[in-house]
Amino acid sequence: MSVPNFPALIGLSYPIGAAPTWRTLKQEAISGKEYRLQLWTYPRRKYEIAISYLGSNAAIGQNQDWQALVGFFNAVAGAALPFHWHDPYDDGAFNPGPFSLGEGDGTTTGFNFVRPLGGFVEPIQDVTAVSAVTVAGNPTSAYTLLTDPNFGLTYGLQFATAPAAGAAIAASFTYRWPCRFDADSAEFSNFMYRFWELKKSSFETMKVL
Repeated sequence: MSVPNFPALIGLSYPIGAAPTWRTLKQEAISGKEYRLQLWTYPRRKYEIAISYLGSNAAIGQNQDWQALVGFFNAVAGAALPFHWHDPYDDGAFNPGPFSLGEGDGTTTGFNFVRPLGGFVEPIQDVTAVSAVTVAGNPTSAYTLLTDPNFGLTYGLQFATAPAAGAAIAASFTYRWPCRFDADSAEFSNFMYRFWELKKSSFETMKVL
């Protein structure tokens, strides 16, 4: 399955809200004592965007942001299908590596991409480019990239030979976030001739593996 990219909109900056989201099971006893159970191992991210200006010129090659965004929304069938989202503040370039992927044990050959943010480490499931991989501090190219079978997203490294026990494994890479829209409709408003706005749209990261 080919996963499309959220379109780059011409000459446009817009506010982006990003909220880490967890799922917790809450139960309160008759005594008033409360019990809580963490259901998710890692958070999802909920993004909200408000776009105040979308050009819709008739001529191809001019500003056709409205056409691009409407066409993209229809291409992913609203909330049905995933897409790549580039978060400019969390893409590996803003928070550069190398990122530690763990240590070898002499047996394991596959290692998933992860990255820390503020000390919290979570998996990365949509890697776009790998610039360097090291084992015990030494550069190596003896690996292949792991991709999931459903969406073709790159999520890890497969070494030809298992790294030695205790060998630190690190990689520098850039990434995007696999997302789905929350709703099956998008409310575009035509506030002036050939000018549109999208007051609110939200989407959330998805767990691939």
